[in-house]
Amino acid sequence: MKRLLVIAGALLLTVLAVFPVAAAADSPSPSPAEELTFKVGIAQDIDGVNPFTSWSSITWEAFRLNYNFLTWYDEEYKPAPDLATEWEASEDGKVWTFTIREGVTWHDGEPFSAGDIAFTYNYILDNEIAASLPFLEHVTKVEAPDDTTLVITSDQPNAGMLALYVPILPEHIWSKIPADTLDNLEDPPVVGTGPFMIDEVEKGRYVSMKANKDYFGGAPTIDKVYFQIYQNGNSLVQDYKAGNLDVAYFESPTFLRSVENVEGSKAVAVDRIGFHELAFNCWDDAASKGNPLLRDAQIRQAFHWAIDKEKINQQAMDGLATVGTGVISPAAGDWHWSPPEADLVTFDPEKAKQILEDAGYTDTDGDGIRESKDGEKLSFRFDVMSAYQNDITAGKMIVPWLKDVGVELKLNIVEEGAFSDRLYDNADMDVYIWSWGGDIDPGFMLSTFTSAQILNWNTSQYGNPVYDEMYPEQAAAVDRDERKEIVHKMQEHLYNEAPYIILWYNLDCEAYQADKWSGWELVPKGDGRPVLTFLRGTYENVKPAVAADTAGGGGLSGGAIAGIVIAAVVVVGAMVFFLMRRGRGGPKSEES
Repeated sequence: MKRLLVIAGALLLTVLAVFPVAAAADSPSPSPAEELTFKVGIAQDIDGVNPFTSWSSITWEAFRLNYNFLTWYDEEYKPAPDLATEWEASEDGKVWTFTIREGVTWHDGEPFSAGDIAFTYNYILDNEIAASLPFLEHVTKVEAPDDTTLVITSDQPNAGMLALYVPILPEHIWSKIPADTLDNLEDPPVVGTGPFMIDEVEKGRYVSMKANKDYFGGAPTIDKVYFQIYQNGNSLVQDYKAGNLDVAYFESPTFLRSVENVEGSKAVAVDRIGFHELAFNCWDDAASKGNPLLRDAQIRQAFHWAIDKEKINQQAMDGLATVGTGVISPAAGDWHWSPPEADLVTFDPEKAKQILEDAGYTDTDGDGIRESKDGEKLSFRFDVMSAYQNDITAGKMIVPWLKDVGVELKLNIVEEGAFSDRLYDNADMDVYIWSWGGDIDPGFMLSTFTSAQILNWNTSQYGNPVYDEMYPEQAAAVDRDERKEIVHKMQEHLYNEAPYIILWYNLDCEAYQADKWSGWELVPKGDGRPVLTFLRGTYENVKPAVAADTAGGGGLSGGAIAGIVIAAVVVVGAMVFFLMRRGRGGPKSEES
């Protein structure tokens, strides 16, 4: 009897011991001492945290969380409140008045006011900071008559006034930083007003951000966003498969394919703003370190006819991307321009050869490489970034195509940061493949081909007075149809001049742990992507998902566990009752 009582008691203790473990499996919320961390993996490096000089995708994803802007976007990319809650323009479109939020504080606890916005914009205007100046085209004065009012005055209307993609900075910190030190600022301050705060940054490894619990829009559910930086897509894939990441951002559909069957995960490929381009160094200046032959648009046009973009899309992008034409992505809607069928450049090596022949580039010594009339060979350095396997694939395809028409490309696979350093060292490059993310409004992307942006955002160093005149015209065109016409003409101009050859439009390839978290904000809704969307919703609202039942893989439900405990108690009770009856003269025992 003692043995049976021990067994019965052990059974009950075992069930009771299992209960809290199973219950914990049903509740993924961390204990109060734990930090709830949301991990995003990306095979791109951060290039710094200076809002006036940094350009990488991961940098600006962090900026969108760390800072607020004057206005922002809703899920349809229409203007929405951010630091400004309301706005009104004068009849002539030259004066804009914004109502600014009350009760906002900076990450360091100092109060925010409209004066900080006025300071940020005037800092850019007064110091002619080229990286941000295009957003303030035609602006002559920015004032804050009180803490909740901002007035922006222009000499001509600014069509992008509700798309000023400029992080708002704290006057009490940045007023102490001379503008002439910006290019070499070693430790830029990162105090903002956003829902998260940049906490730690280590190039090549990670960016860590912690939640702003005093955020005016409400404290985020998670405690930390952690961007894990990978040197290659294979490592990113393995970490995602192992469950070490909540979101993975891939440059290539090939990597996305390899995680499509991860349980509880979703894999999506969605068009987004931006493109991958074959670019040329067009800088017409004695200081340029590039090959001067590339200043000839006929050579660039011959490149265009020699390249099979459709085949590149099939091989490098699994056929999922859209082949490129104009520099504004189709994801931007009707701002995008495509050439009429008669003017479309297609794969035609014979036409490429004829263009070069007609321009006087011939192979006089029979080595397969054409020369100029001065005997200069059409031989160029060709840089492709090591972080982007799809670009490497495209580069390896382009080399033989160009060889076929008499142009030598010396392929060099380089680290992105090192290439960027060369780029700003008086344009020390010839031909390269890189990519742009861009902005929702077309104004910024178009500004990157103006002469004013050479050695800054203008990475092709292209300059043309006709194009330069069109830029302020589109910025002042408040009538959308009128502006669209100019925007299309600018894209047509660039298509013909070919400082860039747009290979394909950006495709966001993301995988995310759909069953582990809830509160995803997908763009577009339904089958869209959760991060790098310009919006902050996923980061602000994501929270652990609660398993509904055993079928969900999260352990037994509370009801099931309670049933097991009750059953165990009944069994144990029956055993004890049976033993007690035997001790009181029940059925015949061995002693009788």
